[in-house]
Amino acid sequence: MTTHDPLRTLYKSLTGRGALPLDPEDDYYVPILEATPEKDPILALWQRIDLAESESINLLTGFRGNGKSTELRRLKKMLQQDGCQVFLVNMLDYVLMTKPLELSDFILSLMAALASAVEASSDYNLKPLSQSYWQRLQEFLESEVRLEKLDLGVKGPGAAAGLGFKLKTDPNFKISIQQHLQGHLTRLVQDAREFIDALVTAIRRHTSDPDKKVVLLVDSLEQLRGSGDEAEKTYAATVELFSGQAANLHFPKLHIVYTVPPYLTALAHNLGRSLGGHPVTQWPNIHIRTKKNKTDTTGLDLMFSIIEKRMPDWQDLIPQQHMRRLAESSGGDLRDFFRLIRECAISLRTARFSKPEAMLDETMVNRVIQQLRNELLPLADEDARWLARIHQSKREALHSDKDLPSLARFLDSNLIMNYLNGEPWYDVHPLLIDEIKDRSNARENDE
Repeated sequence: MTTHDPLRTLYKSLTGRGALPLDPEDDYYVPILEATPEKDPILALWQRIDLAESESINLLTGFRGNGKSTELRRLKKMLQQDGCQVFLVNMLDYVLMTKPLELSDFILSLMAALASAVEASSDYNLKPLSQSYWQRLQEFLESEVRLEKLDLGVKGPGAAAGLGFKLKTDPNFKISIQQHLQGHLTRLVQDAREFIDALVTAIRRHTSDPDKKVVLLVDSLEQLRGSGDEAEKTYAATVELFSGQAANLHFPKLHIVYTVPPYLTALAHNLGRSLGGHPVTQWPNIHIRTKKNKTDTTGLDLMFSIIEKRMPDWQDLIPQQHMRRLAESSGGDLRDFFRLIRECAISLRTARFSKPEAMLDETMVNRVIQQLRNELLPLADEDARWLARIHQSKREALHSDKDLPSLARFLDSNLIMNYLNGEPWYDVHPLLIDEIKDRSNARENDE
């Protein structure tokens, strides 16, 4: 008989099903901003789609792992309750997130994701429509773009998923697509629009509802991030895609929500105007701290509730004062919060191998927090000075537009975090505050 191991239970509750994203019906789901409609970004998105007549574009931004994908599932449920046909796609399955994304491979990836969702849907008999589009696409790529020597993986059932997988996993194929399609973007976009037009028309015909709204929620694009020598190219390509190519990202009759990286709003001014006129919607970290550098007890209680949903007797393993430190150290970032708790569970389990009655102590908690802090370091002197300005002003603290790529790097690396309390504001990761203060004191002593 297997002995009950509460530490294993806690650990497992924060992985697999217990990790984000969650459906609103899930037992682990905890409402975050639903109780305050005026602060709820998802309600604002729903309102914009509900009020729009023909088509619309909306942008949703937020940091990786802060619950945004879970909230998109809540939006999906709200829209479905209104009678909308909603497709939710995870672009992690179709896009190589650490390489520059251009309009050509983005449109192919987006259509691959949508076609896969259409083929998986049991609501209507839409498979022939999807397969017909991919047959036309293959003919276009082979006869006009002349990609006949490449294995496109777009034949037969599952063609969309096959092409998407190839674009995600084969950087050389991705580059070839970008190069070969440079002179064919208008045709590529037009074919995609014709597919979507046919899709919406078919759904409306099946439902006998000429005004039925079809919505596409495009998740995980906020994970487009710079890496190594190609970091600035990736940032620039993302700006070009969502700003320079904005006109090619709307589709008649379709309501679409794109998730976008937090750095995009800093690099591309007035982005909402370029993409349909709606402001960029921000999903913030949990409001665990205030602008005055105090702990927000409402946010703290919310983070306790999230753990209690997963394991009601969590205080038997992690006393409340330690859980508070973990929550504060995460800055309201759920992914980091879960990581810290899991590592505490491992530390305590290890201690109990030699001392079964061991309890989580401050030394273990400090060690786990230091592990996360080490991932954020080292900081260059110039970066430390800038982060100190951000911590002081709670704003981006830019000296000039030339600093924008570095700001994108801060946002991309989670060195600074976004909150929403009346208006958006920033602060450095809480585990960096002592570091930048020590640097500041050292400079003053040197002077």
